[in-house]
Amino acid sequence: MKKILVVEDEYYARKSIVKILQESDLDIQVCGEAVNGMKAIELIEEYKDIALVITDIQMKKMGGLELASYLHKHRPEIDILILTAFENFDYVREALRYNVKDYIVKPIYKENLLPPVKKVLEKQEEKSRNQEKIKNYYQWEAAKNYFPVKTIVAHEELYKEFFSYNAIHQEEKFCIVVMQEEELVTDVELVNRIIQEKYRGFIKDFFFSKINEEYVMLLSGIECMDNELIVQEKVESMLSYFCTCKHMNITMGVGLVYSSKEKIYQSYNEALYALNQRLIQGWNRAYFYKNMDGYKARIGKEAEIKLESIVRTRKEKEINQVIHSILEDIIIKEESAQKLYMAVVEILKILGNYYAELYQNEDIEELKDIKVMFSRRYDLYKFKHIEELENYLKEMVIVICSGKENTKKKSKIVEEIVHYVEDNYYKNISLRELAENKYFVNYSYCSRLFSQETGMNFSKYLIQYRLKKAKTLLENKDMKISFIAFEVGYNDVSHFIQSFKKSYGLTPEEYRARKKIE
Repeated sequence: MKKILVVEDEYYARKSIVKILQESDLDIQVCGEAVNGMKAIELIEEYKDIALVITDIQMKKMGGLELASYLHKHRPEIDILILTAFENFDYVREALRYNVKDYIVKPIYKENLLPPVKKVLEKQEEKSRNQEKIKNYYQWEAAKNYFPVKTIVAHEELYKEFFSYNAIHQEEKFCIVVMQEEELVTDVELVNRIIQEKYRGFIKDFFFSKINEEYVMLLSGIECMDNELIVQEKVESMLSYFCTCKHMNITMGVGLVYSSKEKIYQSYNEALYALNQRLIQGWNRAYFYKNMDGYKARIGKEAEIKLESIVRTRKEKEINQVIHSILEDIIIKEESAQKLYMAVVEILKILGNYYAELYQNEDIEELKDIKVMFSRRYDLYKFKHIEELENYLKEMVIVICSGKENTKKKSKIVEEIVHYVEDNYYKNISLRELAENKYFVNYSYCSRLFSQETGMNFSKYLIQYRLKKAKTLLENKDMKISFIAFEVGYNDVSHFIQSFKKSYGLTPEEYRARKKIE
C-alpha cells in the first residue's frame, strides 16, 4: 500500500482531495495532511516511506515549488504532483527541474486527480521491479562461486533473474515448472500473490520473465517428490485453479525431478520442451517431459525429397502446401513437440540450402543477413499457436520465392511492423525487440528492410507517427500538454515539446493556438 501526503492550505480543497483518494480503488493510504511546505517536511521526516506528495503550488511560508526543491535534494525517491489554479508554463518548467511528475489544474475532481496519481504509482511499481532485477543480478554474481556454472552458461539470463539460490537444500528433490498465458492479460502481480499465498508450501521460488512472457517456478518440498503421481497431482491442481477460478488460458510444462542443483537448467530446458506440446495439443493443459518421446524421424524421406524438389520451382503456393501437409501430419498424429521441432529444423535447412545455392555468387550484405535467418534454430516456445509457426515458415518461403527479379516486393514483415506501430505507438517499443521476439527475423536485416521500404529508420518513423497523433489531440481535445505527451508515448514532457517544435517549428501550445484561430 502506497502512502500519500496531501499539502494544501485551503481547508475544504484539502479535505476534498483526501476524500477522493480514500474513496478510490487505488491501493493507497493518505498518511497525512499539511497546510504548507514547512509542515509537510515535518511529516515527511516522520513518515519515512511516503511514495507521493500532492501539493498546492502557492502557499504561505513555503509553497509547492520550494517543497519540490527540498524533496529533489533530500528525498528524491518521493514523487510529486503539483496543484495549480491556472496553467502557467513558467511554473511548469520550474517544476520539471525538481522531478515533478505532472501538474493538475484546479478545481480538483476525481476525473482529473486519479489518472495522474495512478500513472505515477504504476511507474513506481515498474521502477521497483527493475530494481529487483538489478538486485537479483548481484545475487547471481555472488552466487557464481556457489553454483557449478559450467552447466548453465547457455542460459545465464535465467539465473540472473531467478531463485534465491539457497531455496534448494543439498540433495533435496525438485523440478522446474514453466507456465505461459496465451495472451498476457492477467496482472503479473496478482499471479505472484496467488503463487505466494496459495502454493508457497511446494513452490520454493519463482519469477516472471518479461522477455519470454513466462512464469518459471521451482517445485520442491513435497513429500515423496520421487512419486510422479503426486507431482502431477500438484501441478494439475494449480493448472485447474488458474483456468477455472481465474479464467486464465494457460499451459504448463514440467521438467524431470532432480536432486542436484546442477540440474536446474536441465529441468528448465525440459519444461520448455514439454511446453512446446501446446502447439500440437492445445492450451489449458499441463505437459510433462517424462511423457514425451525422444528424437526420432524428422519429416520422412519422401516428404524431404518432395520439399527439396518443389522449392526449386520457387512456386510459393505449392511450397506452402507441402510445408502445411508436413505440419498437419504431426498435428493429426499428435506427435511430440520434439518431432515438431526437428521437422522445423529440417524445413529451414532445406530452404536455407537452396537459398545459399541460389545466391552463392552474390556478395550483398542483406543476403548474408537472411542466411542467418535460415541457420538459426528458433525456440518453439516463442510461438503460441501452430499458425504462428507456419506463418513464420511462410515468411522464409517468401524470401526464397521473391528472387532477384522481385526485390522491390512489399515485405509482409514491414507491413506488420507498421500496423504494430499504429496500434502500440504509445508504448516503449524498439525494432530490435519486435524483430527478434515477435517476428523472429534477424534485426540488422529487418532494420535495413524497414528503412528501404519506408524511407526512414524505425526510430524516426515512430517519432513522426507519435507527433502526428499529438497533432490530432491538440486539434480536437482540450487536454493538457503533459497528458498529450504521455498519451503518445513520451514520459518526459520537455522532450516532447522539443521534438514537436523541431518537427513543426512551433511548440504544442503555439500549434494549438494557431489552429484555434484558423
